[in-house]
Amino acid sequence: MMMEKSFNVFGKVQGIMFRQTFIRSCHRRKLCAGASNSHENKQMVTCTVSGNEEEIDSLLNDLLNLEKLNSWGARVEKIQELDLVFDLDKHQVTTENVDSFKWSEGVEFYL
Repeated sequence: MMMEKSFNVFGKVQGIMFRQTFIRSCHRRKLCAGASNSHENKQMVTCTVSGNEEEIDSLLNDLLNLEKLNSWGARVEKIQELDLVFDLDKHQVTTENVDSFKWSEGVEFYL
């Protein structure tokens, strides 16, 4: 079944390649997604994901349970599901634009 969800992730998620890690994982899972850093809370990123419900559930489970999401030490401590769903194109980084950014090199993705 197809679904859409927006949620905030809290933890070691800014300045540590979390958005790219999240988006590339979604891309591999054939999910459409977006992620934006919070300007008010440096330990929060807002995410939206759209696609197969089982893949989304698997992604959320991995976000919470993997000890490290990438080789830079990104880690999620808590996920807060939101009542409304943000448009993907309102996010800073999406599955559509991820390759247009000049990312730091040398990060390995485990998510």
